[in-house]
Amino acid sequence: MNLSLDEKLSLLTGVGFWHTKSFENKINHLELSDGPHGLRKQAEKANNNNSEPAICYPTASALACTFDTGIVGRIGDELGKEAKEKGVSILLGPGVNMKRSPLCGRNFEYFSEDPYLAGKMATSYINGVQQNGVGTSLKHFAANSQETHRMRSDSVIDERTLREIYLKAFEMTVKGAQPATIMASYNMVNGTYSTENKWMLTDVLRNEWGFEGAVVSDWGACTNLTKAIKAGMDLEMPDSFEVHKNALKKDLEEGNITEEEIDKAVERILKLIDKYGMSDEEEAAFKAPSMEDYMVKESTKRRHELAYQASVNAGVLLKNEGILPLHPDDSIALIGDLAIETRIQGGGSSHINAGKYPTILDHLRNIYPSLSFARGYDCMQLEPVEILEDDAIMAAKDVEIIVFCGGLTDLAEGEGYDRDTLKMPENQIHLIHRLMELGKKTVFLSFGGAPFEMECLEQFDSVLQMYLGGEGVAKAAVALLTGRENPSGHLAETWPLSIKDTPAYSNFGSRDKHIPYYEGLLTGYRHYNSKKIPVQFPFGYGLSYTEFEYDNLMVEKTESGFDVSFTVSNVGNRLGKAVPQLYIRNCKGDFERADLELRGFTKISLSPEETREVIFKVGFDAFQIYDVSSHSWVIPEGEYGILIGQSVEEILLSENVFVPGVKDLVIPKPELKIPEENGPRFSITSSYAELAEYSETAKNLLDQALKEFLKRFPDKGPEDPEVHMMMDTFVDGTADATTLMSGGTLSYDMLIQIVEEANRKYEEQQ
Repeated sequence: MNLSLDEKLSLLTGVGFWHTKSFENKINHLELSDGPHGLRKQAEKANNNNSEPAICYPTASALACTFDTGIVGRIGDELGKEAKEKGVSILLGPGVNMKRSPLCGRNFEYFSEDPYLAGKMATSYINGVQQNGVGTSLKHFAANSQETHRMRSDSVIDERTLREIYLKAFEMTVKGAQPATIMASYNMVNGTYSTENKWMLTDVLRNEWGFEGAVVSDWGACTNLTKAIKAGMDLEMPDSFEVHKNALKKDLEEGNITEEEIDKAVERILKLIDKYGMSDEEEAAFKAPSMEDYMVKESTKRRHELAYQASVNAGVLLKNEGILPLHPDDSIALIGDLAIETRIQGGGSSHINAGKYPTILDHLRNIYPSLSFARGYDCMQLEPVEILEDDAIMAAKDVEIIVFCGGLTDLAEGEGYDRDTLKMPENQIHLIHRLMELGKKTVFLSFGGAPFEMECLEQFDSVLQMYLGGEGVAKAAVALLTGRENPSGHLAETWPLSIKDTPAYSNFGSRDKHIPYYEGLLTGYRHYNSKKIPVQFPFGYGLSYTEFEYDNLMVEKTESGFDVSFTVSNVGNRLGKAVPQLYIRNCKGDFERADLELRGFTKISLSPEETREVIFKVGFDAFQIYDVSSHSWVIPEGEYGILIGQSVEEILLSENVFVPGVKDLVIPKPELKIPEENGPRFSITSSYAELAEYSETAKNLLDQALKEFLKRFPDKGPEDPEVHMMMDTFVDGTADATTLMSGGTLSYDMLIQIVEEANRKYEEQQ
């Protein structure tokens, strides 16, 4: 296609917040929309939570607990169909970032602490979506492990750890699903912004893994379009109001980039538009339905049922001393604000405008008409409220069983900020202690996007963890509590006993620019299991209302690896789903490596007394590690274990095998090097908070802007998740992104003057 230079440059940057450039009767455009657990299609300039009605499926943290790639693929399929119906070209998701710490505020959007599980889930999701002619954007590439200073922090990681832990899920998904796009993350990796990281975007992603799609920036992550295009990024989002385009054009004129380099990115964007794009007229034909019209559609009802089934499969029974399932004759008090204000999702860019459905209180009252209820605490504040607690004590005083609804509230976690504690909200802790004094049998019905310290865990008779289970979670929770459904979820992450036990405790959430990943390969269960650190609940753990037996392990060597077979039997008295997990016990050697690593899983439904054979094919790549000295994947020769279990700590069958490979392999422990700082102290990638320390202009602007933020949300305070995210992004994001995304409220010329003022003041004080 014959395009002018200006047309080429215009294709490389967004138009508005959600679109690419179109040229009448010549080139169509793309519409991108947030996901990943639903469709967040919204009009330009709409507030974050003001989007079209859509199905809200369980978040990734919940979906991974299903250990069921089939149901994740079905959700992907329905998401693709819904996106197609609404004129969306690219669905922004899923996220496969590793959970370095349970305190990451965005963990609810990510599948797991384990790259193998995350890679399998993402592959099924993307294949489901893209079979409908809708693209996806696998994110956030890469090592985007914290929300604190997420737009400017530098993840300092040795190459072996990067490849085996933080890139592995991306690699699996690219090779297994070929996502239409990859989203380059905000952060730096080893001193280079992800959008400008040629080693990641070109050398590894394209040349090694064979990625065929386009690379898009996270929203506001690109600050230098020239460097980004040269590195292998193709599309910056959102609109930078020609600031970056003009800088790119100037760099072209000065010889800092060639037109051939620009053409490569343009060709990839055109290929994307050819496959997923639409004309302006086609997009105009899509009309947003009212919530009333949306709710009565047959497709909505079908998808809601899928959201319910997914939530049922995700619910994890963590403890049960015979009290569950509840009996129809039980006398019950339901306590907790989350029983009526149940969290179905997390806050931030993934927030879905879902329909309203009956609450946990509604569902339980249909079964137990005489059920007593009290809020007990206010989920939109952290301090105890005495009158609410007193009501709860009165409601629970004369019943047999308390069902306490609690966990992490919207105030505790969300995009744009990290949690500052592993503990539950203080008002819930205070109330739990008062309830325990009653001496009643108690069930903890738990919600939240990530692990937390369960207060009085030893005193609860049962614990059912629902994570953030989507719009069907209330119905699913009650179905599991009452035995209409049998719990089958297993934890996709470790629940530690203390934040001090976590592998990244020393520097997670640091406000330092450079964040060294000193824990290396030992993340998640690799850390706890290898170092024999006790936990609340281990990776892969989950109970059922029935019992399973594992037997008849057979391991047969093949040309490509090993065929592993065994039987699973339901020896209980009701239908249930087992989740067999295959781990490799690694051989010992002169190199660091986790004791156990997940290399296979499945989910099977078994009737009482039914037995089924399970077969895993384990390729030799399951035994590989990355050798930095040879720049290749190698197999250390030695004796390995093939382990079958119900969690990483409950191994039921095992057999040792000898795997040929490199003898006497030596891999020195890496030394992390903090990148050296060069150039002026401040730049457009500094934050306004940093600039305000040396620029009076920036300080005044920052103070005024924060006041204006609160005026925009008169019914919300700074602790509200949406407001919190936006304010933190403004304060700590790059000044370049903040200025451009202000929609003209902030002047880019003023930003340049502020940077100069801050550098001048800084030099004067040295």
